[in-house]
Amino acid sequence: MVAGLVLAGTGITGCGSTAPAADPKPGASVTTPSVTATPTPTVPAVSHTPTPTPTRSGGNGDSTDPHKPATAGGGICSDITDAEVAHVLGGTYTGSAIAGGPGCSFVRANPKAPAATFIETSYAKTTGGMSGAKTDATSSVEGTPVDLAGIGDAAFVVTGTTFGGPYVNGAGAVRIGDRLINVTLDQSTGLGATQVRSLVVALLRLAAGQAGRP
Repeated sequence: MVAGLVLAGTGITGCGSTAPAADPKPGASVTTPSVTATPTPTVPAVSHTPTPTPTRSGGNGDSTDPHKPATAGGGICSDITDAEVAHVLGGTYTGSAIAGGPGCSFVRANPKAPAATFIETSYAKTTGGMSGAKTDATSSVEGTPVDLAGIGDAAFVVTGTTFGGPYVNGAGAVRIGDRLINVTLDQSTGLGATQVRSLVVALLRLAAGQAGRP
């Protein structure tokens, strides 16, 4: 009778308990869940290319070479100084040879200030002589050339807009023997035709005087 109660109690105890988790056996491998890391997105490097500084061009549309002085433009450019151009146009001017030459341009730091350009060529090689020089001048400055007396062997000036632009510009040429010196004035300060004409005539006189024939 006692033995039966013991057996019965043992059975009751077994039914009401939860079996603990078994410890891994010594030497058994334990599998650890793997964790996948989220990759960090790669940001491509951005290359910053410096913006080139534009070069101021003279009235004839040719860019200047700031590394070469005006004298490197040859011809009359060897005889005209920054100070002489500044005396005519006012302000402080710096001359530079036209890239690819011949010729030179004189400009001020203010990009709107008048810029003067001088180019010397051979009169004998100029197609049409002074008429041809006038045609060349009016191909950019839209106006009617006017002959000038008392400057070199022959000279003319023309004023007008350039390719329909809003400002009046000027051009001209003076002949001294076989030398033909072309002058252009490019401005965007709002100077009128009379003022532009006076400046171009003064530049022509300067060129003629420096060439030995005022």
